[in-house]
Amino acid sequence: MSLFSKGCSVLLIGCGNMGSAIALALNGAMANLSLTVIDADEEKARRLLGEQIEARVVSDSAALGADQFDVCVVAVKPGDAVEALLSAKENLQASLIISIAAGAPIASLQRGAAHNSRLVRIMPNLAAIVRKAMSVGYADSAISSEDRTFVELVFGAMGRFHWLKSENEIDLATAITGSGPGYVFSFTQHLQQAAELIGFSKETADLFARQIIVGAAGLIDEDPRSPLELKHAVTSPGGTTAAGLAVFEQAEAMPQILCKTVAAAAVRAKELATE
Repeated sequence: MSLFSKGCSVLLIGCGNMGSAIALALNGAMANLSLTVIDADEEKARRLLGEQIEARVVSDSAALGADQFDVCVVAVKPGDAVEALLSAKENLQASLIISIAAGAPIASLQRGAAHNSRLVRIMPNLAAIVRKAMSVGYADSAISSEDRTFVELVFGAMGRFHWLKSENEIDLATAITGSGPGYVFSFTQHLQQAAELIGFSKETADLFARQIIVGAAGLIDEDPRSPLELKHAVTSPGGTTAAGLAVFEQAEAMPQILCKTVAAAAVRAKELATE
């Protein structure tokens, strides 16, 4: 059955913040969606889905009966991904399986999937909640152009999407796209604290820090100039920004710290794949 034909059915296993964001993207991208959700906490899942998403919500795979699904999205913790697939294996005999479980490689996922399943790994990030995600994906050789179009449609509805050339790049991308929002949140937190230290109230410092990030992100998104060019645009020779950047961009400061940060996250992503 074509994934874009009438009655395309999707099984979503796991409905936390990311799972519900994917459900919202599915709902917005497909007019023919039939969505079933498995989550141990049915009440929480229904609350996250909201009234705008029509879905059948069940607590475990036993409630699926003999239903077959065109697509399965696995949105559980990495250690639970294979077990989640095994529990619904009889319902996924010829399904496109999309996993967002970080550190769960395709070779591992295949242990829980039916022989005819097609597997895709996706790494979205938290900004999917506000449809501003940077998602990356890798597909095995069995994935058709139609499968790829489906993935691009759904995850493109959550922000921006990019295919990777190899599965190894998933771990590298996790350290950038997956963990990157955490780095930005940390920067914002410390910028707020710095504003407080020079005399602003917590509320004012919070307002300043948040809007600085929102405004800078808007410029990066809409202005054709590179980040380097934008930095130069805001930096007058001998001015306040130049004075601040002289400290911020010392070799042992932000440049080195950021490289170490990304490298540490990449190492951990590889470790997760072997645990």
